[in-house]
Amino acid sequence: MDKNTMVEKYNKYANYETKRWQDLAEQNVKSWADVWEKSVDRWSECQIVHQVGCISPWTYQELDRAADKIAEWAISLNQKYIGVNQNNSAIFLATVLGLAKAGVVAVLFNVRESEQKLSTLAVNSGVKITIGQPIPSIKTYNPNLILESLWSGGTSAEHRRQVTLDDPAVIIFTSGTSGRSKPALFSHRRMIGAGIAWSLRTGMSSDSKCYITLPLYHGNGLAVAFSSCVEAGACAVVRDRFSVRAFLSDVRTYNCDSVVYIGELWRYLSQSPQQLDDSKNPVQVIFGNGLTFPLWDMVLERFGIERVVEHYGATEMPASALTNWTGRPGYCGFIPPGHPDTDNVVLVDEKFKVVAPGEVGEALLRVPGNIYRGYLDPQLDENKLWRNLFESGDLWWRSGDLLSRDTEGFFMFVDRMGDSFRWKGENVSCVEVEEAILSTGKVREAVVYGVSIPGESGKVGMASILPIECLQEGQTLNDFLYQLQELLPSYGVPHIIRLVEQHHETTSTMKIIKANLQIEGFKQIEKYPHFILYQGRYVRLTRDLLSALELGRLNLGFRLIL
Repeated sequence: MDKNTMVEKYNKYANYETKRWQDLAEQNVKSWADVWEKSVDRWSECQIVHQVGCISPWTYQELDRAADKIAEWAISLNQKYIGVNQNNSAIFLATVLGLAKAGVVAVLFNVRESEQKLSTLAVNSGVKITIGQPIPSIKTYNPNLILESLWSGGTSAEHRRQVTLDDPAVIIFTSGTSGRSKPALFSHRRMIGAGIAWSLRTGMSSDSKCYITLPLYHGNGLAVAFSSCVEAGACAVVRDRFSVRAFLSDVRTYNCDSVVYIGELWRYLSQSPQQLDDSKNPVQVIFGNGLTFPLWDMVLERFGIERVVEHYGATEMPASALTNWTGRPGYCGFIPPGHPDTDNVVLVDEKFKVVAPGEVGEALLRVPGNIYRGYLDPQLDENKLWRNLFESGDLWWRSGDLLSRDTEGFFMFVDRMGDSFRWKGENVSCVEVEEAILSTGKVREAVVYGVSIPGESGKVGMASILPIECLQEGQTLNDFLYQLQELLPSYGVPHIIRLVEQHHETTSTMKIIKANLQIEGFKQIEKYPHFILYQGRYVRLTRDLLSALELGRLNLGFRLIL
């Protein structure tokens, strides 16, 4: 795509979005539920969701009726927040839409978290009632029983008359650089805007079917993918979780022309045995984030994908204009130089001076209207903001991410700042993992950090541990692993550990020098015993296993679904 075409198309997208928001304002739309109900009116008998494994899809009208029942139930409880602890399903979508219809904020819990953490998150967020899988100490309702009840027909927009576009529609928990899972707000405006932007850039229509295996309790699955289906009148094909073995069979069976992804999804698929008919599938466009070069070209060639739409974003950030729909591999965003949107994203050095094209800097995003509500706790917002940076009264959101931008306006993600790393599409807090390790009672000192390994995007978790008692291969190490699995989600469990006999090197202020450990990585196996999480257990990292790891031939973690 040449430069003039890219600029022309960017302007076309921007103009369409402006006109769409004007139309919604004229229709007095004030919530995501309003947009949903207008889609129901337009595509009543069309398919909206087909759950993999179920015989029949749900129509817009059927999902709306289920949402009405959830709404009526929610209204009777008189709660501001209601938790949702469910796997991907049509009922999950009915639940979230129903709560939106009732003017209730849906607090979306990660079903992969430990019961202990879920309970803590619920209490700290003011959630007294949840719908779905039980959470300890929280009153739980079964959505199936609610949907089996009779609907009085009493649900209407009047129940959400106090809701505005800038009020939260859902709350999603994110793990940031400060080391704690924090409840981040997704406003009605952001849910609607994501649907408009992504349906437009992917070319989604009422004939489209979008394959969703990403968790619906995350932004990509719900706001990006499902909201796009609602906006376009498309059908969401939903699977509980991603499976390498089932992927091609699913997209062929359900005739899916689009797939929402994180980069690891395509990495798993690319590492699977290649078949002669891999490219014979209906998928035309894939959209998401983390599809880095050279995996980008490899995926398109092997699976016959026509288009990739890549984006940059974070759960708690203001709406981002950074998407790359141009077909240029490895980039996460594009804004033509000279376009007004350019002024909304800047890259700065440690002194907050704008860096030159090609240089790396922290990404700052202008806050629209100078009003920012990123977290449920307003005190957390201030840690992400910078005021009066370039002119009096301006307000900027600090990403904590390092990006670069070239002279043509393409953005590339470089790395994350702070004491966290990204693994398998999840942000992993070093502090949280360290606390979990220490809580086992078997460890005197623990240092957690991310290290790069060949063949994998992101960084894998590694822990350097000074044990209190013997932790060697066998029962003691397996018991330690079992404890970690109870305390942490699978992506948070350190995949490589090394055991030391002395306290770690510290600075003059008694802070452990983590940078040295990251530089050393996992290669000093002769100096320290190293263990690697392989096929569900910790095994000694031998020279042979190290060679396989360095060649990208070792799948870390638990056994993959193949």
